[in-house]
Amino acid sequence: MTAFLKTSLTGKINNLPQFKGEALLPIFEAVVNSIQSIEERGNLGNGKITVVINRDGQNSLPFDTEKQKIIGFEIIDNGVGFDDTNFDSFLTSDTTHKLEKGCKGIGRFFWLKAFDHIEISSIYSSNGINRKRGFRFTKQNGISNIKETTTKSKQETTVKLIGFQEEYRKQPSAYKTTEKIAQRILEHCLSYFIANKAPVIVVKDEDESISLNSLFEEISKNITPEEIEMSGEKFHISHIKLYSTHNKMHNLVFCGRSREVKSFNISNLLGTSSQFDENDSKFIYSAYISSSYLDKYVSQSRIDFEIPDKLDLLTGDFPLSIDEVKLEAIKRSKIFLADYLSSLLVRKKEIASNYVEKKNPTLRSVLHYCPEVYEEIDPTSSDEKVDEILYKYKGKAEFEIRSISKKLLKTQSESVDEIRQEYKDINEKLESFQKDQLTAYILFRRMIIDLLEKKLEINKNDGKYYNENIVHDIIFPRKTSTDQINFEEHNMWLIDERLTFHSFATSDNRLCDTTESNSEDRPDILVFAEVDDDKIARCVSIIELKKPQKSRFEEDPTRQLYRYVRQINTSRVKTTSGRVLSVNDSTRFYCYAICDLTPPVIEYAENNNFAKLKGEFGYYTYNRLLNAHTEIIDFDKIIVDVKQRHKVFFEKLGI
Repeated sequence: MTAFLKTSLTGKINNLPQFKGEALLPIFEAVVNSIQSIEERGNLGNGKITVVINRDGQNSLPFDTEKQKIIGFEIIDNGVGFDDTNFDSFLTSDTTHKLEKGCKGIGRFFWLKAFDHIEISSIYSSNGINRKRGFRFTKQNGISNIKETTTKSKQETTVKLIGFQEEYRKQPSAYKTTEKIAQRILEHCLSYFIANKAPVIVVKDEDESISLNSLFEEISKNITPEEIEMSGEKFHISHIKLYSTHNKMHNLVFCGRSREVKSFNISNLLGTSSQFDENDSKFIYSAYISSSYLDKYVSQSRIDFEIPDKLDLLTGDFPLSIDEVKLEAIKRSKIFLADYLSSLLVRKKEIASNYVEKKNPTLRSVLHYCPEVYEEIDPTSSDEKVDEILYKYKGKAEFEIRSISKKLLKTQSESVDEIRQEYKDINEKLESFQKDQLTAYILFRRMIIDLLEKKLEINKNDGKYYNENIVHDIIFPRKTSTDQINFEEHNMWLIDERLTFHSFATSDNRLCDTTESNSEDRPDILVFAEVDDDKIARCVSIIELKKPQKSRFEEDPTRQLYRYVRQINTSRVKTTSGRVLSVNDSTRFYCYAICDLTPPVIEYAENNNFAKLKGEFGYYTYNRLLNAHTEIIDFDKIIVDVKQRHKVFFEKLGI
């Protein structure tokens, strides 16, 4: 007894891979079938293929074809047609009829993956008599409506792909214009044109007609062939400069059996996604690579190869991996593009140097020690992108420095001479990056100074001065302490650099929360410094901030400060981390009342025998009983002094 294996057409189609990234694949398949049909007839010189784009003309203007949705395609050729042999092959799933051409016998199934149904009409020659065969191909009914007659008409086959399904029609890769569709068909079949095996191919859309042969004629002037050999396998590379293409990326195209199979975006590997310049013209680079090795291993889906990406113990029978071929092809591409890449590198260096010089000098060392950064910077990169790339490589370089430093510390070398050069190199790199970090910190300080100066001006929105809380937060965020914030989050250096180095500081917190006092007073900023092993603070600074241009106070500034001194003198300090600090009779207090020197403030200072500070931006006095040095400082003095302290750094950096 003999039984036939049944095949589910619906299941077969459903199991095919998606090809939304190449939505025109069914059209490519039909065109390649037509090329092979013309080859089989032996009339390549007189062969012709016409691809007709059918659109839905409803709800759009007749001449506005781009807005008319594509509903189908017709592929017409004068090849051998659906004679008995080819028709029998069409009826057979996974036929091996054209195996020697690299055909897997599944191309027609892709048609029904993206189109509702197919109608075929073919006039072919049988024993010297022209016959016409027509049929319908659907997922539901397979092949139906078969009609066969004799005819006197010339040989011609028409394949109608009807009902372009929305899930594919709306993909960007489906395109909308005649020009783009023609260009993409050409690029897919480019291997046939390169090998001079392509018939006349025309794409028609309403009254528009585009010859792929004419398009290729322009391209052919910019094709440079190259032969290479790897592991005994010969490969042909066509270096192509595409001056008119809808590709937006440089790509490497692997071909199998004269058709495009797999494409790789190599823009990043070339170091640019921008078009190359040549005599004021721009082009995208493509490399088409073909080989009998690739022909042999085209996958059934025709959008991949059965060759592994990388070789391992299980794939050792393959002489080459895809990655090995790809790596060599890219190497050859870079040699071919050497002049363009060289001029491109000059442009990239200009972009990066200008950015570092004018906008972020803190990244200067990255350009020197990480030349690979230019591979990612593109001539079209925004400042934000350049910044992102430079910081990425800065992080990598700093990690490398730390790793090498650790290795040097663990070295077992018998003499310094053995590691002298390596030590010199890493020390030079470390010093350079440390300079950049110092530059970054100085830039940060400049920004803080500018911010403070701005907040001391009148608010343009309401014509009033900003509240002192805003100034307070710039100097030291309120309701925090140094146990809760990072070093970079406070800016007490604005008042005095020595305040930066302290053991504990608290801002706008009740004394009863930071000392053993019961007082609910809130000093603006309280700083404890010079603490030795005995946990005694030899220096305490108290800072009070008043609203800019405020002329009336509930109590005079120094009385408030001295009250805090007495409360601190009679109690120990409790830090948020649990440490206990004390003061004693030798503890020095530095009290700062920072405000604008309005007439009432000046009158108070003079009445209480304060001496003028240099520059007449403030007053000072010394209270012997409390061991307290007290200053009433104008906000302007803070700005003037801090700018003067940083002047040489700012001038050196040009900021």
